[in-house]
Amino acid sequence: MATAAPVKITAEQLGITVGEEYDGQLEYDLGNLSAFDPAPVDASRFSGPGGEEALLDTARGIVQSISNRLFALPAEPTKHGRLAELPEPSTPLPRFQPLPKSKPMTKWQKFAQQKGIQKRKRSKLVFDDQSQEWKRRHGYGRANDDLDHAIIEASDKDKDGEDPFSRLSRERKDRTKKNKKQQLENVKGALKVGASVPTTVKLASALTSGGKTEGPKERGKRKHLKDEIKNAHIQAGVSTASMGKFDKRIKGEKEGERNPNGKRRKFMSNTDTSAERSKLNSFADKFIRERSDDIIDIKKAISRFDVDAHDERNTGKGSSGGGGRGGGGRG
Repeated sequence: MATAAPVKITAEQLGITVGEEYDGQLEYDLGNLSAFDPAPVDASRFSGPGGEEALLDTARGIVQSISNRLFALPAEPTKHGRLAELPEPSTPLPRFQPLPKSKPMTKWQKFAQQKGIQKRKRSKLVFDDQSQEWKRRHGYGRANDDLDHAIIEASDKDKDGEDPFSRLSRERKDRTKKNKKQQLENVKGALKVGASVPTTVKLASALTSGGKTEGPKERGKRKHLKDEIKNAHIQAGVSTASMGKFDKRIKGEKEGERNPNGKRRKFMSNTDTSAERSKLNSFADKFIRERSDDIIDIKKAISRFDVDAHDERNTGKGSSGGGGRGGGGRG
């Protein structure tokens, strides 16, 4: 049995009318979904009485031309319908933001570029000969640390009476100071060209360099920065257990400047109960004085109740005794 050929349905059978394409020569950029007519524009056609209709007709023709070429692209079926991949855009478009400025090179990067030094990847772990373990190359617990050695061999460069451990510690502190100084120089160089710097070192941007004279605006910034540093120092000074009472004052700090606004919280002793008893007694006295009108005198109420009960008994005896005497006169 022969299979029937697939039925092709045209747009005319579906009642769909395809609009006319633009009659001019267009340059298409389907990657940006756009088309351009390089021919000169006839200003009289769009400025006359029927200019609005001519403009809409031209726009409709260009959009129809773009739509026909989009549907002619290779497509594949998906669950959402036919999917066609657009070609690469051919028209370069300008950026919304300017290009970011390149970060200036540090002194070491300039030196390495001049000498042709290539950066090579090194592993973070190295083998420690003393502990026979793999440790980090730098930082805390690093491998082959000189200060971790119990015995240091003497060399010809050692001075008489000098402690080698103190010398190594001093050399390490000197290297740290040198690195911080170089970092500050790199930050100053980056600020001169307007490059971004780490948040932790933005404080250096307010410092003047090069011996330039400051204007009123710069002096105002420095005064505001000085006040912020002073407030931060006061807050840090009262953050200790003694709230800065026993801390050493820095140079230029006035006495009582870091006194906190509030009072320290005091706790009662856990062994001496006299203070707690006195506090409870004072609280009870205060409570009774404030609410003396609402408190009932129990003794006075009981005595009043006894008097009322005695009066009732006397009244009852008087009435019953009179009836008995009348009955006795009967004989």
